[in-house]
Order: sequence, then C-alpha cells, then structure tokens
Amino acid sequence: MTRQDAAQLEYQGEIYRKLLHLLAMAHPVGYLLVPAPWNLAIMVVLSASALGLDLLRSRHPATHRFFERFLGFMMRRSEREVLGTRPVFNGATWVTVSFTLLAALFPTSVAIVSFALFMFGDAAAALIGRQFGRTPGLRKGATLEGSVAFFFAGCGVAWLLISGILPWPLLPVPMAAAAGATVVATLLEAAPLPLNDNLVAPLGAALTMAGIMGLLA
Repeated sequence: MTRQDAAQLEYQGEIYRKLLHLLAMAHPVGYLLVPAPWNLAIMVVLSASALGLDLLRSRHPATHRFFERFLGFMMRRSEREVLGTRPVFNGATWVTVSFTLLAALFPTSVAIVSFALFMFGDAAAALIGRQFGRTPGLRKGATLEGSVAFFFAGCGVAWLLISGILPWPLLPVPMAAAAGATVVATLLEAAPLPLNDNLVAPLGAALTMAGIMGLLA
C-alpha cells in the first residue's frame, strides 16, 4: 500500500478491509469441505462472478451506486472512481482469483498454506505498518516495520496450519518450506510491482514452497 493509498483510506476503513480479506479464509475452508472436482469448479464460478461484478460496476450506474453505498468506506479511491472508465478490480476480487489459481496449479496443502500466510501477513503489514511504521521500505509508502510484521504473522499462521495443533486436516508442508515462502511473500508484498500483490505474492510463495519441498524430497 502506498502513502497515497493510506491517505485516501481511514485507518478504521483499513481495519474493515483487512477483516474482509481475512474472511476470504472461507475459500480454503470451503475448498476442503467440498469434494473434488466441485470445489475447484465453485472457485472458478466465484472468480468469474467477482470479475463480472467489477466489470459491471464500471458500466452500470445502479451497480456502481450499490458498491459505493455499502462497500465504499473500505475501498481505495482507485477502486471507487471507476464508473465510465476502464474496469478496476478490487482487492477482494484479486484475493478470490488468487486462491482459484493456487488451487488449480498447486497441491492443496501448498495452495492453502501459501494463501493463509499471505492473507494474515498482509493484514499485519498494513495495520502495524500504518500505526507504527517509521522506516521506509522497498517501495514508496511501505515500511520495514510492516514487512517484519508480515513475516512473523505469516510464519505464525503457517506453523499453526502445519503443526497439527488446530482442528484442521494435517497439511504436509515442512516448516523450512513455509518459512522460505513467507520470506518471498514478504518481499513481493513490499516490492514496487506493476501487478496486484494479492495475486503476485501468494503465487510467489507457492512456487517457492513447492520448489523447496522438491529439494527436500
């Protein structure tokens, strides 16, 4: 998130935005509960629907007003001022597409751990970085404090998922692979990339995780 983005969204709105993103953990939970191949088919439908709604609100005034009234308080200006312009996909859409691609391209355990470590890490980076960030990070507006929060939150969530402590199906991912993936996700989240970090960072984490697991096998 850039400094300009931060100025355009109140901190309370940022909290609501990240809580909504964390609710996206319903994607991996549902993916585990629904048998294959229906689980992936549902994710494809959800992704297509999210993309379609973003396309529609850039062309249909009533849809745009609905989004603005009920969700505008936690959307960035670049995501709100879209009526009559080129479509802009909001963060929730990118998150849904991201998990769909992870589920399609990687083993379930890699997809879920990569997605979860990014979601919790990203929330920690945004909230802690905005409140306590003082040291400039890799891109304008990012902070070292936010990136540190990302790493520790990501590692913590990954460890919880693969340790067997939670009432959750055991995900066979070595902690070394999860830690390496978190490092990559932390760097990608903070890097000045042209693509949305909700898409790039989880995919980078999954590639790293799968690669380390291949080396350890």
